[in-house]
Amino acid sequence: MEIKAKLSKVHSEISQINMLMEKNESGISQIGDQSGKEHISLVSLTDLVLTTVASLKDSDNAIEAATITLAAILEDHRAEMKEKVSDIVDGIYFQINNVPEGSARRAALRVVCSLAEEYPEEVVSSLLRHSLPCDSNAAELWKGLCRNLQINAKVMWQLLRELKQRPRLQESSSSSGDGASLTPLAATRALSEMLTIHVCIGATRGFYPQLFLALLTQVHYLVSLPGYTEVTRRECGQQNRLTTANHVSCALESLKTLLIRDRKEIVLPWMEKVGGWDLLSSAEGYLEGVLLLARAMVTHSSHHLSGLLANTIPNLHTEDEEKTLTAIAFFTGLLRSKSVTKLLPKRTILGRLEEWRIDLRPTVRWLSVHGLGNMALHQQKVKQLQALLPAILVGLNETHERLVREAITALGSILRHHRDRVNISSICVRIVKTLQPFLDDPRDKVRSSAIGLFGNLLSGLNLKSKSIMQEQVLSSLVPLLLHLHDQDQEVVESCEWTLARCNDFMGWKLLEEIFTMAHYDNQQALCKVCEHLVQRYSGRVHEFLSQSQHYLKSGQAPVRRVASMFTVAKGTERSSFRRHVIRLPHVTG
Repeated sequence: MEIKAKLSKVHSEISQINMLMEKNESGISQIGDQSGKEHISLVSLTDLVLTTVASLKDSDNAIEAATITLAAILEDHRAEMKEKVSDIVDGIYFQINNVPEGSARRAALRVVCSLAEEYPEEVVSSLLRHSLPCDSNAAELWKGLCRNLQINAKVMWQLLRELKQRPRLQESSSSSGDGASLTPLAATRALSEMLTIHVCIGATRGFYPQLFLALLTQVHYLVSLPGYTEVTRRECGQQNRLTTANHVSCALESLKTLLIRDRKEIVLPWMEKVGGWDLLSSAEGYLEGVLLLARAMVTHSSHHLSGLLANTIPNLHTEDEEKTLTAIAFFTGLLRSKSVTKLLPKRTILGRLEEWRIDLRPTVRWLSVHGLGNMALHQQKVKQLQALLPAILVGLNETHERLVREAITALGSILRHHRDRVNISSICVRIVKTLQPFLDDPRDKVRSSAIGLFGNLLSGLNLKSKSIMQEQVLSSLVPLLLHLHDQDQEVVESCEWTLARCNDFMGWKLLEEIFTMAHYDNQQALCKVCEHLVQRYSGRVHEFLSQSQHYLKSGQAPVRRVASMFTVAKGTERSSFRRHVIRLPHVTG
């Protein structure tokens, strides 16, 4: 039979269907039976399915007949429909909003679900074309697929495949060569809709680690797009930035919903409190956000750690920069978990960290130091800690500020974690000798962090180490006192806290004066501190004088002024401090 004849027959059948629906509910099932027995073209099948779906919006009596017809067509011809899946899904997408809720809409959704059972890739691909933006029609179809327990896992797998791809914000007639497309953005929207349905828990459970990491990497792709960072610094291209920000927000919301569906809601407020979500939303802070999220998963979602680790490892060495950096950051963050470090040989982990420590990319070296700091938390012996220490201390020699701060942070974490577990006196002495130059570092945050770490080194020491540390305190005293007048408030607060620790450690009884100097420009408090130091350490007066003169050239006017007041005469007389103060001419800014 020729195609025209077949089309004529189908159109005739459609007319009969419409007529029979008006007469009784059995007419469609009769035609359905007839169409199931005869061989008709794919075009006819598509028209018949879509016409029958359209009839679902008619009288209640027609709904049952149309439902029977659709079931008969799909049972007999589903295996022949692969080439027309896209047309059928498109047709149902445009009609679904007009089909009444209840049994009629369920019948229409069953068509899509039935096709997805046989052709999940084709159905998902077709529906993704309508999912950016994801309007109410597309959302209804995604939710319908999710509610079907027989196919939702197949659909989730297809979405996961798309989520692993690199996105771009607009289609281009010429290929960019990077494999980027709009499809991952549409897949994120689709997943967001599916996750709103409670029954999706079963489908997500098997793919949880992969979905988690895919969404996390999607955020990195998006915040790394040139338009996302450039327009934050310039007042142009605002619409493009808002579009990108909207996609970032959608990916993060999907990630949050995934955590909620896994009953790990506690991660959300914790990340909010530490600013983790905001960090993930920015190009500059994204990797710090990943480290915080890894820490949250270690603390609150330990049952997924092995799966997350297994899916992270393959991405540690790829040609995809964003995927690799996300994986490295998450891997080093997971090392905070002792159970994770037992899943791989210790030498394998340390080998990777050492490889990254000498990487040409500062970001990778920074993440290596973070991982080494986490590994040090699990060492039970001083020798093991001492073996890791050089690799962390070398971070202090880096020129990149973030690397130096990470090394200081790692050292502080090691001290806090091990102080009550092992004798770390020798480690404290080793750290403080390396740390001293950073108490006067020109970078505010490095200076603040180093001063805070110095205060942390003054407890849990044995007798021999206390003697050495007292010398270090006296050698660092002038910088600490002068930086109480630092222009950076965080530095001032660090100095105040550390000097309070020094006061207790050295037995000075100058706490009131230290607090006064930190909060007020009080010359009397400064004079009392200086008088006490001259009387108690008369043999170091020349050292104090030499150090204070160095600060007369400081770039900060308040520090220069206090340095001029602090200058003491050479000599070792133990008379009143006021006889030894040299009043230099006032140093202005």
